Formats: sequence, C-alpha cells, structure tokens
Amino acid sequence: MHRYTTLMTLLSFGCISGSQFPLRQYHYVNKPLNWSEAQLYCRENYTDLATFDSLDDLNRLKADFSFSWAWIGLHDDPAAWKTSMGNKSNSWRWSATGQTSTTGYQSWDSFSPDYYQAKDTCVTMIGGGLWNDDICNTAYSFLCFNVTDQNKKNYVFINQAMSWSSAQQYCRENYKDLAMIENQEENTEAQNTKLSNYRVWIGLYREPWTWSDGSKSSFRNWLPNTGLNNINENQHCITENPQHQWADESCNIPWVFVCHQDSKKKTTLRMKFISDADLTDPKVNAQILQQLHMMLSSGGMTDAKLKWTIQPSNKTTV
Repeated sequence: MHRYTTLMTLLSFGCISGSQFPLRQYHYVNKPLNWSEAQLYCRENYTDLATFDSLDDLNRLKADFSFSWAWIGLHDDPAAWKTSMGNKSNSWRWSATGQTSTTGYQSWDSFSPDYYQAKDTCVTMIGGGLWNDDICNTAYSFLCFNVTDQNKKNYVFINQAMSWSSAQQYCRENYKDLAMIENQEENTEAQNTKLSNYRVWIGLYREPWTWSDGSKSSFRNWLPNTGLNNINENQHCITENPQHQWADESCNIPWVFVCHQDSKKKTTLRMKFISDADLTDPKVNAQILQQLHMMLSSGGMTDAKLKWTIQPSNKTTV
C-alpha cells in the first residue's frame, strides 16, 4: 500500500472583498479631459476611472477640486442601448429571460429610445407596432404572452392600467410573462392583439449605468433633485462634485477626474497532505485546487491564483 505525502504552498494574489480592506487607492488628476480621454489616461497610468462601492470609499478620496466637477467611472454608453439592441449590462433586456435580445430585432419610433430626463427605462408599444421608452411607474394597459407546444407565442391584451412592474407580476402569475417580441411577425401579431389606439407595456426594460472597469457595484450617490436629468438627451457620463455628489454630464466636456489603482493582497498558505490518492497526479492536483478555490471564494477572496509547490521525496511506502 502506498501513501503519498506532500507539502503544498499556495500563493494567492487576489482581491478580498469587505469594507475592512481598502482595496482601491484613489488618485485625483488635475488635468481637464473629456470622459473617454480621462478613461484612457487612467487605464494607462493606474487601473481605471474611479469605481466606488460605498460612502467609505468616497470619504477616502482626498482631492482638492473645490471649484470643479470631476469625472468618475460611471457611464451609460448609448451604443449599448440607443443605436442597437446591444448585449452589455446596460442594454435592453426581455423580462421573460432577463437576457439581451438574441435576434437584434427592434421597432423603435423615430424619437426613441432617448432616456428622456433620465427616467425612461421600460418600453411601451404605441400605434403601428412602434416601441417607445417610457417611465416604468406610469400606469398603462399591457400585453402578456404564452408559448404553445409548437413554440409559438400567443399574445394577450390586458385592459387594466398598471405600472410596468405590476404588469410584469400579473403576467407571470397568469401567463408566462410580459410580451417578448423577437421578429416582425411577432410584432405584427402583438400589435393586432391590443386595441389600436392604446399604449401598452411590453417586456423590454434596461438598467442604466455601468462602471468603466466592469465592476458590479450598485452604489450610487446622486445629487438630490437635479443629479439625473439627461438634458438634451446627451448626458451619458457621471461627474462628482466636492461634496461627493454625482450628476450626469455630456461626455465630451473636459473635466478633471479621479482614477483608482487596485490593491492586491498576497497570501501564502502551507498545507501538508497525507493521502492514499496519488498527489503527484495532475488530475488530483487540479481537483484539490478547484475545491480550495471555491472555499476561498466563498470566504470573500476572489480572483485567487493558486500554485502547487511539491517538496522532493514526496512518496512514502507504508
């Protein structure tokens, strides 16, 4: 019978979540640039334009821009939602799947989508089968749908005025979901189902604003009342004032800006394994590393890189 003994050194380089670890270092750059130029500067010299997860992050930012606004990394790229159906995190999605369009089909009216006054994030169908982005809390009638055994969508007109979220709940309880429309034939059928002069909710929605570095942070600190207004429908980037309050702004205006630098935490662990399994087998190594990685991730350590270091004479006969 053989037993195998090995000493494994795990070198872990990764980000540990939690407010007790100040992972990002913030850098104020007193150099007026437009948002895209500021993004490029931060990526070349630091990690990216600043991402914030909490008020603690904001309070750690010590920058003297008392007479100015400063770009941060939050933006709402129109290419992801205005000129195409897109597949980014701020693109339009269907309620039934929670996913972006698989066909790219769209039927917007000539003025939509425009994210008017930074409020329109749900979609109605108006006359002629055209789509219009609208305020989700407005009460309209709506279209639900079911799917037949032949994988064909049947649309149902509900002549009750509800907000988009209430209409979604009603459709999910009584049918499949709010109407999902993926081609011209389905759009025509949906249009013919509703009363011709009615504006109705369909299942399209989006969640605006994404971070430049791809972070999933949901933290926001809008300037009260006027922070979001999307004046002239062209304010798709975010600035911060000296009080750390945020407002949307046209991305081509030069402002000073804030970058961040990610901090990496290095951890070394030494573990001794004695097992009947052949610890020199690469497949066994890979399985153990996978299990350890899952344990570290559940404990808050993400993007960890683990490495075996096996001492000589690791095989013992018993």
